[in-house]
Amino acid sequence: MAFLVSITEDEARRPDVINDAEFKSIPFITTNDFDSIDNANGTSSRAFLFLDADENLQIATPELFCKKLKCQEHDKIKVISIFGNTGDGKSHTMNQVFFDGDPVFRTSTEQSSCTIGVYAAMQREQGVLCLDTEGLLGTTAKSNKRMRMLLKILAISDIVVYRTRSERLHSDMYEFLGTASKAFCLHFTQALQAMGNGSTLGPAVIIFHETHYTKPLESSVEESAEDKLRNSFARLNYETNAFSSLRYVGIQTDAKKATNFQKITDALRLEIENTAVRSPRQPAVVFKAMKLLNQKFAGEIIEKAINPFPEQYFTCGAHCESCSRRCQRSMGHVSDGEPHFNTQPCNYQHQFENKLYLCKACYNNGKEIVVSIRAQSQTDTAWSGLAKYVWKGDVIECPYCGEIYRARQYWYGNKSPESSVVHVQVVHVWKGGNSGLRGNAHSAQMVLDSVNSLSEAFTNISGPWAKAISDLLADKVAPSYWRPNQEIILCHACKRNFEKTGMPKHHCRGCGEGFCHTCSQHKLPVPARGWLQPVRVCNDCHQQLQRKSDATPGSKPTNDEGDILVRKYGETIYNTISSVAAVAIDYPKEMIKDSARPSYWVPDAESPSCFICKSVFGSAEELELGQHASKQSTTKANGRDSRSGGGASGGGASGGGASGNGSSIAGDCRRHHCRRCGQAVCSDCSKRRMPVPDRGWLTDVRVCDSCACVPHASSNCSRSISSAISDAINGADAEDTTDLQSATSERRRSSQSSNCDYRNGNCNASDDAKAKTE
Repeated sequence: MAFLVSITEDEARRPDVINDAEFKSIPFITTNDFDSIDNANGTSSRAFLFLDADENLQIATPELFCKKLKCQEHDKIKVISIFGNTGDGKSHTMNQVFFDGDPVFRTSTEQSSCTIGVYAAMQREQGVLCLDTEGLLGTTAKSNKRMRMLLKILAISDIVVYRTRSERLHSDMYEFLGTASKAFCLHFTQALQAMGNGSTLGPAVIIFHETHYTKPLESSVEESAEDKLRNSFARLNYETNAFSSLRYVGIQTDAKKATNFQKITDALRLEIENTAVRSPRQPAVVFKAMKLLNQKFAGEIIEKAINPFPEQYFTCGAHCESCSRRCQRSMGHVSDGEPHFNTQPCNYQHQFENKLYLCKACYNNGKEIVVSIRAQSQTDTAWSGLAKYVWKGDVIECPYCGEIYRARQYWYGNKSPESSVVHVQVVHVWKGGNSGLRGNAHSAQMVLDSVNSLSEAFTNISGPWAKAISDLLADKVAPSYWRPNQEIILCHACKRNFEKTGMPKHHCRGCGEGFCHTCSQHKLPVPARGWLQPVRVCNDCHQQLQRKSDATPGSKPTNDEGDILVRKYGETIYNTISSVAAVAIDYPKEMIKDSARPSYWVPDAESPSCFICKSVFGSAEELELGQHASKQSTTKANGRDSRSGGGASGGGASGGGASGNGSSIAGDCRRHHCRRCGQAVCSDCSKRRMPVPDRGWLTDVRVCDSCACVPHASSNCSRSISSAISDAINGADAEDTTDLQSATSERRRSSQSSNCDYRNGNCNASDDAKAKTE
């Protein structure tokens, strides 16, 4: 029953607010008087600053906290905190109820707030830790930070007193308590349970309402004052289910008399003695709980004119890159091992590939089984999986249903997986996450990388032996006037070393000596040697045969026609097989390479040279042809200049030719693609291996030297469903097999400084096929 005071009819007609009314219920004292009382008594019962306005704890350890409270570590206490608007007498209420009017908490007659932050004092007789908080609606530039601080104090409290002195209950009280209940349920409960606090209920709340001219809420037989309060909360769309209890204490005080605190004192005594829901705790537990909440929920808050709760107080700040919705979990959930989450649906964007496939059969049976498009099934080996991928395409497997889809299961009429076997869910794309979704796009590359690794290992082991056997067999079927391969170290014309340059050896059908491709490009019949069709001859034999077609070049004679018959048959068989292989293998290989290449890779046609060192791509023979063509064009241009302008420039042309003959090609310059930027680079400029999760490469893959020095950053570039199959087919990811090529890489770059295009050389597929036989 509320405490009522009878008033006359004239007094009842007075307005709610009287400007010249003198509130005598709070005897204010100044700051100097407050300090003098402490010094005179010689005691330290004055309250101390527990939390400042910037949410910084002023006590470092639990031991210092107990020392400040003058209590033992094993003592059990309850925490009582008071909240309310500034100027409503919170500090005076705590002094009257718990300290018999002693000015433990500071009060002031000034317009500025006397309590900034949170102050604490111990009431040892009752075993109560009293917390006096900064008032709401006070003038501050950090209202949102103050609100978060007050909510954290409320979360560690056992009993909460909301002090309001107004003729009617204001909406700010409902807003504060409703916000506190929501914050406790969504954020504080989980954090407190993590430190061992098993209680899931918040504090007991007592609303202490004091009026002068209006009646407080009264209980009746039909409805109590607390029921009226709950109805008001529900009408304003606020919940109070986080509080263990909600109690209303209303008094009406005459404007000329002091406030009677007996009712609130009795209500608080009952709550202190009630241990059914919340038992007393040790001071160290209270301190650790406050420290935990202060560490978890910290940081700057953007101050806005409207209340941004709950997004900016305690909710994670991550946004979905596809739909821009915010994560709904608490701050710090990533460190707890929980992913980002939002209940609202997301929008699909192709650049993020934010689709999740679920097996439709399992989904219809009530199970959500995530499946993905892969290059091979789990039961296939690397080689069989690659063969099936080339023939049947991608596969989708379900752990329960087995293989449910093949991209090229039939010759025609194949349906998309989304319309036949999978249920599609569009998921959110969080920054730095969803790497698993993007990793599936490169499953084909993972298969081909394993195949390429096996091929590379086999090639490295068997390469020298295979070359020796190949040279031995070539010598067995070679005509008797040919020089054996083991004796050919240098080109017979230009004296270039075949081993150092990596260029293949060719035999002149006229003289039988060994030449490089540049020095043996001509083709003429050599009837004296038994070659009636145009065959490869060196430059000297070409000039000799042009003068006399039936001449016998070289110094070694030919025994008989059977001496070259075996070689003719060998070349015919090899050329036939090479032509068939070019159609049956090379063409499908190029189709697979182009279709599987990620969209962010630079096309081969747009990258004739290395993006970093500008070295022209191509085999050693192709690069030699390109350099030779460039030298010939330069010589012709200098010749025209010498004829028109005199002979002075002729010496320069001769010197250039000498320089050109002295340069050498340091092996093949193969084209690779950096997995991060997609640029075409050579082997020497892409030796680093590292994961690129932003592009979906979760294991160590090739990156160029420029990207290897760039810090990891997210990217919104589009990602391909099929990965870089072309590298594995062409062996582009194979490492350099010899240290000799690395040692001569600088010579290769200097010789290619002209950036000539090797495609201008007059070489063709048939020449290369014949050249390989040697």
